Amino acid sequence: MQRQEQPSSPWTSRIFVIVFVLILALILAGFLWLVQNAKATLPQENEVISMADAAQRIRTGEVERILLQGDRDVFLYLPDQPRPLYARLDLGTQFTSTIEILGVSAGEIPPLTVESK
Repeated sequence: MQRQEQPSSPWTSRIFVIVFVLILALILAGFLWLVQNAKATLPQENEVISMADAAQRIRTGEVERILLQGDRDVFLYLPDQPRPLYARLDLGTQFTSTIEILGVSAGEIPPLTVESK
């Protein structure tokens, strides 16, 4: 007696396609989540200021503390604001000399933290 082959179920190929589409959707959702999360951590357009504006805010006493990251990134933390303002130094310049040129004395500079990248 010969054994007759059972016709393959249409679900076996459909399950593969469904699992593939689900995995692809999860990867896409993860990528979109990462992009949105990265956008939220970067300085927003209304948080970017010039060094002249930063010097004025320091001079008037609005700045609670300052964080310098690397050679160029300056973050100004204001009281009662969860996100800092962001300014960028020109290449080859130092924060203290730039601020002093803009009219801020060394005694007016709030607590300063320096982090190297």
